[in-house]
Amino acid sequence: MKSKVVIIILWAFTRTAWTQIDPGCTYYIEGTVKDLNTEEPLPYATILIKGTNLGTTTDESGHFRLDHICDKELDLVFSYVGYKPVEHHHDYHHPSIDVFLVPDIGMLESVIVEAEHHSGDLESTNSEKIDVRLLPTTATESLGDAISRIAGVSTISSGQNVVKPVIHGLHSNRILIINEGLRHEFQNWGEDHAPEIDPSLADQLEVIKGAATVRYGPDALGGVILIKGPALELSQPFKGEVQAVGKSNGRSGETSLRLQKGYRWISGLAEGSILKQGDLTAPDYLLTNTGKDETSYAAGLRFHPLPELDIETYYSHFEQELGILRGSVNSNLDDLLMALEVDTPNFTAPFSYSIGTPKQKVSHDLLKANIRWIGKKQSFSIQFGHQLNHRQEFDVRKGNDLEIPNIDLELESDIVDAEWRHPGRGAWKGKVGAQWSTQSNSNNEGTNTVPFVPNYNQKRYGLYAIEMFELTADLFEIGLRYDRQEAEIVGRQPNNLIYRNDLNFKNWSGTIGYRRKLPNKQVLRTNLGTAWRPPNIAELYRYGRHQSFIEYGLWRYEINEQTDFITTQNILTEEDRPVRNEIGYKWITSYEFRKDKLDGEVTGFVNYIENYIYAKPGGLTRTVRGATPFFIYDQTNALLWGLDFSLKWQHSQKFNSNIQANYLWSRQMPSKDYFVGQPPTRINWNVQYKPGKLGFLEDNNFGLELSYTFKQWQKPRILTIDELLTAYKTEIDLFVNDATDFDIAPPPDGYLLTNVYWLTHFHGLTINVEVRNLLNVKYRSYTDRLRYFADELGRNFILSLTYAW
Repeated sequence: MKSKVVIIILWAFTRTAWTQIDPGCTYYIEGTVKDLNTEEPLPYATILIKGTNLGTTTDESGHFRLDHICDKELDLVFSYVGYKPVEHHHDYHHPSIDVFLVPDIGMLESVIVEAEHHSGDLESTNSEKIDVRLLPTTATESLGDAISRIAGVSTISSGQNVVKPVIHGLHSNRILIINEGLRHEFQNWGEDHAPEIDPSLADQLEVIKGAATVRYGPDALGGVILIKGPALELSQPFKGEVQAVGKSNGRSGETSLRLQKGYRWISGLAEGSILKQGDLTAPDYLLTNTGKDETSYAAGLRFHPLPELDIETYYSHFEQELGILRGSVNSNLDDLLMALEVDTPNFTAPFSYSIGTPKQKVSHDLLKANIRWIGKKQSFSIQFGHQLNHRQEFDVRKGNDLEIPNIDLELESDIVDAEWRHPGRGAWKGKVGAQWSTQSNSNNEGTNTVPFVPNYNQKRYGLYAIEMFELTADLFEIGLRYDRQEAEIVGRQPNNLIYRNDLNFKNWSGTIGYRRKLPNKQVLRTNLGTAWRPPNIAELYRYGRHQSFIEYGLWRYEINEQTDFITTQNILTEEDRPVRNEIGYKWITSYEFRKDKLDGEVTGFVNYIENYIYAKPGGLTRTVRGATPFFIYDQTNALLWGLDFSLKWQHSQKFNSNIQANYLWSRQMPSKDYFVGQPPTRINWNVQYKPGKLGFLEDNNFGLELSYTFKQWQKPRILTIDELLTAYKTEIDLFVNDATDFDIAPPPDGYLLTNVYWLTHFHGLTINVEVRNLLNVKYRSYTDRLRYFADELGRNFILSLTYAW
């Protein structure tokens, strides 16, 4: 009791003595100091101006205020007994900050959040984040697998190497990926085209589940994924981190390195990683030709010459060569029937690190520069970005064409993004912005094939405004945006004749939302937003075989009204078949609560999309290889609704658990037909035991994760390969009276996966041991396009070593 009184007296004395820096100066700093893990306030934490004995301490609620500061910029040191101290280069533009300290034991670092960065662009739309450094093996996963840990986020894949994220049932060009502040531009039209991003170069992954077109532009019908690298902090000591990861399944090895240093006016970053993986393994057999080679590196530089001026530059390079299961390639229905009936995939061979056909080679370069000026209660930023995406796809070909890609595309993109956060007026605050971008898509010569998609040049212009009105507990939000897109297309027909077309698309989008802070740390958010996207060039003009499928875009086929026969000789235009913009209306509401040892969130959404573009069966076509089904693109309306749920429960000081669940319902409207490949319901339960120090090992963490995926009951009709072959031989058209979607096999059964892990620390070394699919369960994923040919991965032992200094 006496010691507590002494501490309070000392706190009061230092609080009055240290803060009297100069009564004539008007700058100040205030904020809170909290525990990063529990977000509980830390009373009597120390705040010092570096190099002096001036400072203050927090009160019992973790709040502090430092008045009468004369310098526009200074370095602060925050410390608390038993926690890692943190230094922060502070400027007068951010008088309010939140400081999150972490215990001395552990690999995480203390962080500081400035007030301007504490809230997102849309306060009425909920978002969820993943700290990549929290579990070391997260950095070694694909982007899709990494963010699928968030409720409402799943994946669609083409085998184990090609994984794309799905948000509330939408994927590909219906969700946006913002990488280091730039819209990630790649060949997003393919379900087997994964984003060329290495999560090991990131610090944080964030998912915005609302229709965020107003802020980020067209295509954000399902949501937005934000990828943020390490902050370029000023006045930071030299820091580094090296990581090595080994996995038994695929006999893979990955290593990464990160170096950072911050001076008073300049800060730098350099990082990179390299991965080598061989053939993966299902519980009963090898998955031949599923190796992967991957290299990525990045560098960043921040220059701070004036208190009002920040300049940042960043460059990253990613390249990857990956194999696709050899047994998934089929020339005709007879081959496909054989592949479906065998117990072990065709062409299965002994383990190898070599990568043959079919395979993909991709590379992506990103370069950006950001200039930010901060004035009195306002700021202006302008960002310049350049990206170059190169994709090559190699099919199984014969003779001299074996090593020649059948698709060889280069996509070059430039973007300028300007934003002004204007001075607030009373309770109003907001921003306006403009975006301009150009794209050039080119087919490289030498493929000896008709280009699957044509060459095109594309321009996009956008203007937006977002305003917020905030009272004590209530916040109202409204936003409006206008976009226009222009495209010039030049393509080649099978007879080598050239076709051309000029396209223009435009649309308004808007959002209105409300956030209410309720008592006891409860938050209610609701948002209604519209989103849109113009048809992708590939959806209009795709032609021919892509991997194992034959597809024809909206303007590459005709239907004879008398015979219902489909022909592909002519190329249509908007006059022959009008194609409208996809327009989505998404309403999303979330409720967040914290009570005692519980921390949870419930989210519900409804998303109605007009003019939804999708592929449907067109019939059977005769090729030199035999009969093959083909697909044509069409438009319909779609309705999706669902629920996400997550709950964290701190059972005791050492035990905690986390449960997540999601449900999605989707239909075509008004036909009420189902879509193929929609994510089924999934429930995850994770329990952790943290006994603390065990012997010489610090901060031990034992975990058990159970994940159950239900069988998908929302499925279209089933047409087996036998039925298709019989119809072909007897010349019966199965699609003339019923053109609804179909699948060639029923959805797989539900399955339970068990993962276990152990995380510990020894000085600066973090050790993580993990076993995935512990029971070696044999299963197939409904959202994997290769589920017809092979099982998913078997048991996988993972060892990760991370050393930080």
